[in-house]
Amino acid sequence: MNKLHNQKIIRKMYPQYLLIPAFVLYLALFLIPNLTSFFYAFTNWNAYSKTIKFIGLGNFQEIFSSSSGNTGVFINTVIFAVFTTVLKIVFGLILALLLNEGLRTKNVLRAIFYMPITLSTVLLGITFSEIYSPDGLLNKALSTFGLDFLTNSWLSNPHLAIWSISSVEVWRASGFAMAIFLAALQTIPKEIHEAAEMDGAGAYYKLFNIILPYLYQSIVINTILGMISGLKVFDLIYVISNGGPARKSEVLNVTVLNEFGKGNYGYSTALGLLLFVFVTAAYFLVNAIFKKFEVDVS
Repeated sequence: MNKLHNQKIIRKMYPQYLLIPAFVLYLALFLIPNLTSFFYAFTNWNAYSKTIKFIGLGNFQEIFSSSSGNTGVFINTVIFAVFTTVLKIVFGLILALLLNEGLRTKNVLRAIFYMPITLSTVLLGITFSEIYSPDGLLNKALSTFGLDFLTNSWLSNPHLAIWSISSVEVWRASGFAMAIFLAALQTIPKEIHEAAEMDGAGAYYKLFNIILPYLYQSIVINTILGMISGLKVFDLIYVISNGGPARKSEVLNVTVLNEFGKGNYGYSTALGLLLFVFVTAAYFLVNAIFKKFEVDVS
């Protein structure tokens, strides 16, 4: 009987050579270009010389030298990744908890809060450039409510630029985090809520002893996705400020493009390799941290 069953399974399996076209495409369009770029990161490849020389860690020494001015770029990248990740999780969780209740309009509200992630980043960038301008909507709204002392040059102030753009990302992507939390909230058995209510448990107890343990995996997913997208951010900052003023909102991916545009191809690919290392390290770091607080709700 088992032998007949195994034979049926074998007959249903597709031959492995059908994987070859997909593997060739993966090899040609992803693996070889990326491995090649890793090699060029250790060369002096540029637009001004016809010969390409292997220079070892020369590009990386230049990247981390004080004269390159890249320290602020690394700090801005980390600020953007951490700030947006934390706030997207906080606002996403709050929205999910509110819209998981029996509101009549909850489906409409879910769609409204999720909508910003579907909008064009270029369109958002142009829109928020106007909102943040000195005579833009934000300053006018503050003045209307008598808060003139809070008005500012949100994008031209070097101390505010990166935080202003990060806030746009929080507004744009909190709905996506909310959707992940809402899916996880549906997995909590109603019996547990009912038993807790019968025991007189309050909202605070249910949040920290029932809801958050069940949301553990969704918190991990949101953190990893937030950190990766934050470290790799490009389009939003490029459209709103192009890294200005004076590189005070510049992040790593913008520097990669700027250096490539200057013809410093080897230097630019070295920056790209560093970004790949940072993203990989962030992934393993987040996993290692959350592993210590892993919760089993089975």
